[in-house]
Amino acid sequence: MASLAPNGKAGCIGMFRPETFRRASAAFFLAVVFLATVWLAVLLWTAAAPLPDWPRLGLLLLGAACVAVIVASFAWIRKEVERRRRSEEELQRLNQALQTALARAQEADRLKSAFLATMSHELRTPLNSILGFTGVLLQELPGALNEEQRKQLTMVRDSARHLLALINDVLDLSKIEAGQLKVARAPYDVRAVVERVVASVRPRAEAKGLTLELQTDPAVGRALGDARRLEQILLNLVANAVKFTQQGGVRIQVDMVEDGRLLRFQVADTGPGIAREDFDKLFQPFQQLQTGLDRPHEGTGLGLAICRRLAGLLGGRIELESEPGRGSTFTVLLPLELPEQPHPPNAKATPPP
Repeated sequence: MASLAPNGKAGCIGMFRPETFRRASAAFFLAVVFLATVWLAVLLWTAAAPLPDWPRLGLLLLGAACVAVIVASFAWIRKEVERRRRSEEELQRLNQALQTALARAQEADRLKSAFLATMSHELRTPLNSILGFTGVLLQELPGALNEEQRKQLTMVRDSARHLLALINDVLDLSKIEAGQLKVARAPYDVRAVVERVVASVRPRAEAKGLTLELQTDPAVGRALGDARRLEQILLNLVANAVKFTQQGGVRIQVDMVEDGRLLRFQVADTGPGIAREDFDKLFQPFQQLQTGLDRPHEGTGLGLAICRRLAGLLGGRIELESEPGRGSTFTVLLPLELPEQPHPPNAKATPPP
């Protein structure tokens, strides 16, 4: 059975592009008509009176040229058919390979989702138990602790918190990339969210001798969106600023721009700064500017990647301004009201002009 080509015709003719088939058909038809006309003229003329040698030779050459045109047309048509056949076979092979790869990717994504759903419970449950029992011991409810016991239990608690935070980051990133992370759309107090973030990070800043300054525009009040995800973004940015700053301080500024349609959160530090060529790398998962086992700061490189994707889910973006030796300023721009259908998480770090 002849297979249908993309243009709807069956067999070899259907393998031509429409304009190619029209040109080939017209050339072939004209060649046949011309040849038939020539030979008909030859027959009529030779029947009426014998022709001299040179006109007869010319007519024979012209007829031979017509035959050559017809043969060349057939050869060209056959070559074109063969080329289109090979192209179609290659396209079918590539389509089949793509469908196979897509099926494998979908199956891998399904298995990953099932694995994360199971591991999220299996990993969090024992970690929460460790944190709970460690807290009870540190409160000395079962009995008094000496200084060494308190020190070791504090290390256990901090390690468990770090591991739990890592698990939460991996799960959040996986949900975002799979399109399974949903953001809330509810009214919240912007000032309260920012003040909670500052209060949470202030002990770390004071322990390093850093200043932590908050400036909030009086016009900033309530907004419509996901307060929990906004707090997650700001907490990560402020904590990073404190972690990488050794002298000076961190300033958080909150105001409104674009005629009150956008909330702007700026986190500026006096840290080492970031080179322009490292901006994109900074927002990639598991990417760190300092690598190796001897790097001065711990981390997985997930925080900023999650922040950028969360900002995209909230309908906004994150911008970065930084120069080596002059500190960094991360700016989060979010709509005052989260749209019904948030924008996709495609916000990227924008280099300074």
